[in-house]
Amino acid sequence: FKTEFHPKSGCPVALESFSTFNHSHHDAGPKSIAENDSEPWHPFQMHGNFEFSELAHKAALNKDLTNQFLRLIQCLVSSEAKLTLHSDHDVMEAWAHAAKLMTPFEKHVVNVHHAKHDPKFNVHYHLLWDWAMDVLQDPHLQPHFVWDAQCLYKHNGECFEHFIDEPWTGDRWWNIQSSLPQEDAATFAFILYTDKSHLSSLGKVKAYPVIMHCGNLPTHIRNSNHGLRGGQLVGWLSIITNDRKLSYTNLKRVVWHQAFLKLLDSITCLSKVSFTYKTYDDLMRTLYLIILILSADYEEQCVMSLIRGLNSSCPCPICLVPSNELHDHSKTHPCQTSEE
Repeated sequence: FKTEFHPKSGCPVALESFSTFNHSHHDAGPKSIAENDSEPWHPFQMHGNFEFSELAHKAALNKDLTNQFLRLIQCLVSSEAKLTLHSDHDVMEAWAHAAKLMTPFEKHVVNVHHAKHDPKFNVHYHLLWDWAMDVLQDPHLQPHFVWDAQCLYKHNGECFEHFIDEPWTGDRWWNIQSSLPQEDAATFAFILYTDKSHLSSLGKVKAYPVIMHCGNLPTHIRNSNHGLRGGQLVGWLSIITNDRKLSYTNLKRVVWHQAFLKLLDSITCLSKVSFTYKTYDDLMRTLYLIILILSADYEEQCVMSLIRGLNSSCPCPICLVPSNELHDHSKTHPCQTSEE
């Protein structure tokens, strides 16, 4: 395998065997996250407190059941037990203390005019800038951030073939870093995913979550389910009752865009400037915020790009290919733009 680093990184080309390449990609950093974290249950007082609180949360225990469960455990444990919770109040206080260390949710009301009425739609969201600072300041994540673009090649017996396996190995990351003015400049990449989901097994309760990932972290960390290390819920958008009338279709698009603009509000101005960050290896990097990937299904992408889906003259949310030419992959078409 051959790895070409971006010229601004100052790193030489690396040649590795399969075993070495696979090991270095999946064991990035001087130590694994688990080895760096001596008290992974922090800020809970004891490991047992966290284990019990997590179990009570997963089991959806109500106040009475939580109290009964704790009374039973306290009767069974020995004097060396590390569990110090005695009631549902203690559990709630432990969760509240942990929540204070994280970016809180805020509420915003979207006001629109529709059919002689002024309906209001609630949007709950994290400030994305605060979320970014939470991630950057996590000491367990800092050794695993990747800042410089790379090009990966695999030798097929005759020549090297380019392949992509992480966001920073793609052409867009390389081109963005090349366009930045400072030699030490890098991108802090957001990956956003949004889709309406059913919250109950019966499919009667719907929600519209927005999930954020950090594109600078390797896949095995970025897609894990361990708090900030994996996907983080950063917003709840409003769901408008489905109606086939054109006025409701337009209303859904207006509400979605106003809500999403509010979600991005804390990083809109900051994305036009840079900020300085001290990396794990004590280097000062100039970072620029970007939304690298906005992931959604076709229905959501139609709302994002303000097209009318398969009935549009140009149904692709990315480019302006006519509907009668979708089958022809030999042609290229201009991209959709916000101005259009």
